[in-house]
Amino acid sequence: MNRLLSGIRHSSFFRTFHLGDDRSRGRCVMLAHSILNATISYLTGGVFYTGFLVANDIDIVNLGIINFLPLLANCLSIFAPLILERFQKRRYLLVGSRLLYFTILILGVTVLPSLVADKAAKVFWFGVIVFSANAVSALTAGGFSVWHLNFIPDSIRAEFFSHQQVISTAISSTTLLVSSLVADALAGTPNQLQVLYILRFIAYGLVLVEAVVLLLPKEYPYPQKVTKLRLSNVFSLAWNCKPFLYTMFVVAAWTLNFYFTSSAMTFYLLETIGTGYSFINFIDASYALFLIVLSPFWRRFIRRRGWIYTFAVTAMMHCPTMVLYAFITPGNYTWLMTTVRISQHIMGVGLNLAYANLPFLNLPKEDQSNYLVFHTLVTNLCAFVGSVFSTWFISLMEGLSLNVGFHTFEHVPLLILLQGTGYLIIGFVVYKTRKRIAPKDGLSESAE
Repeated sequence: MNRLLSGIRHSSFFRTFHLGDDRSRGRCVMLAHSILNATISYLTGGVFYTGFLVANDIDIVNLGIINFLPLLANCLSIFAPLILERFQKRRYLLVGSRLLYFTILILGVTVLPSLVADKAAKVFWFGVIVFSANAVSALTAGGFSVWHLNFIPDSIRAEFFSHQQVISTAISSTTLLVSSLVADALAGTPNQLQVLYILRFIAYGLVLVEAVVLLLPKEYPYPQKVTKLRLSNVFSLAWNCKPFLYTMFVVAAWTLNFYFTSSAMTFYLLETIGTGYSFINFIDASYALFLIVLSPFWRRFIRRRGWIYTFAVTAMMHCPTMVLYAFITPGNYTWLMTTVRISQHIMGVGLNLAYANLPFLNLPKEDQSNYLVFHTLVTNLCAFVGSVFSTWFISLMEGLSLNVGFHTFEHVPLLILLQGTGYLIIGFVVYKTRKRIAPKDGLSESAE
């Protein structure tokens, strides 16, 4: 028994998460926040969000429009430093803003169908609610990263991200699976929509718990180098820091490519291919098992080869899986989608671990709010462009198809092929330029 307890105390998890000092307590809060945030996102987003909107007369084109509004609203984060840098104590501002964001987004979207019956009016007011909520969030959300970065020094970052992803995914995925089974069991009945309403109210209860948790950790001073608060600092500081700028190029390309299918994929799987909630969510939830089993391997791989090398290789390996994914049909989705997603889970453990650290890889120690706002702007602008392109392409190709040999490709499969090509190009370019992108201090990136 003593040997077991000693093994636990000296384990990687216990070294990362314990209550012995302020930074470790902060990591415990970050872990709890990650679990709650993932669960809230699962219950109010993904297939449940798509299903909720479809049940309320939203078609695939309007769904794409609603989904890119948050990305447009998040560009307001450019004003965040003008607000955040005025406060040396920010916790109540940050948590209050997050609570307001979820109140507008979850409760607003949930209540709206009871108040508005006209389809066009629903689309308009869904858009207003989604844009307003994300505008509120954009002005302060980046402050959490600056605050919480104090709790994850370079020496422990790989272990932190790994354990965080494993635990939060395992717990939130369990919730997702149970909810999916209930929703599918009531498929085709009025009770299915009622379940989606109940899940949204449960999620809002978790929002209130999260707000209390986020107030707990210690808040450290925020170092500043620039003396005057200007909007131009967001761009000038990032542009003059070449290592940080290089990582932002990678983030920009990846985000743009990722959003080619983000708004349409779930709709296509549910409405065209005919998969159920449980099938999609079961495959997604199985990722937790791969995290548990493969995280130690990928942590060792990152320590040997580096964050950038790992990202590049796993990005390129996603290309053939996307090509296979484009051939999905109602008759083959069971085995084909399972094969594709399981393959992506294996590589995704390393890819997601490496990608999670990209914003911090070359992040300077001072004026971090400005740099992270630049990162937010880059990701949201590129996501917006990717979503707009996706929506435009689908509306253009609606009712049309491309015959290639024995197979017919519709709009979404064509976007999948384009996305797979993008993964290959991005991974190859990052691999060839990895020495330029990697940190020069040797703290965050091992020798390649």
